[in-house]
Amino acid sequence: MTSRTRLLTLALLLASAGARAELKPLDDADLSATSGQGGVYLSGEFSINKAGGVLWNTPAGNNPAQWTVNERSCATAGASTPEACGMRVAIRTEANGGWYVLDNLKGVFSFEGLTLRTRAINDASAGFNQDVIELGLPNNVRFKDGSFAFAVANQGGWRNKAGTVANGGDATYQQTNIFSARIDGSIRMQGSVLVFPK
Repeated sequence: MTSRTRLLTLALLLASAGARAELKPLDDADLSATSGQGGVYLSGEFSINKAGGVLWNTPAGNNPAQWTVNERSCATAGASTPEACGMRVAIRTEANGGWYVLDNLKGVFSFEGLTLRTRAINDASAGFNQDVIELGLPNNVRFKDGSFAFAVANQGGWRNKAGTVANGGDATYQQTNIFSARIDGSIRMQGSVLVFPK
């Protein structure tokens, strides 16, 4: 480090030592003079089981008859290598009914530019004069290695239909995949969604 760099660093440290900030509450008069109509601008990234879930270990092969109790592969039929499984969400709408399943949900989802604000709408002809919540759609939504399957099943939890009872198998288990998708890429969005009060 040169002497010039040291002097500059020392000067910056001394200048920042004098800077102070204080948090203090606003009284009612100051708060009423503050406008919060600027809204909120959100960006984020969510990773959903991108390395697989915690319920199942990835087996060495794709033959379900050889898997142990805690093994499952979500590779497509006929694939040569197993694939870690993602999250599973199962919903039952009737006490004795079947299950709707969102299976193997995983990947990275990110967005930039989601806005949240309130907006006054005055439509005298419809008799509406209230504030509504406006959700501005994000400019860019990106998916990386995303996948999911929508299915119906006779049980909420996954079971190995091909396995024996000794290795956690259940021959009565039925799951029918309605559709599945793999998503990798970007979506551009425009517009907003308005949420009206009741």
